[in-house]
Amino acid sequence: MKISQHAAERFLQRVIKLKEFTQKDLYNAYDFLEKDTKDVVVNGYKKYFTLPSFSGFKAIVIENTIVTILPKKFLTHR
Repeated sequence: MKISQHAAERFLQRVIKLKEFTQKDLYNAYDFLEKDTKDVVVNGYKKYFTLPSFSGFKAIVIENTIVTILPKKFLTHR
């Protein structure tokens, strides 16, 4: 699964809680997300799943690319 730059940035901001980050931080986020989601299989054009290492967050996937990371509470049905 591919990781978008936006997803890597949101991971650092929302999950790791960094307000500022370096290019190296971004590369580390890409690497972590690729390894963390390597066994996840998503069927369909647009889906989401809980991040394996962070159960309070979901990855939004479009065409086999993680496009953003959201807190789980944003995706609960009311």
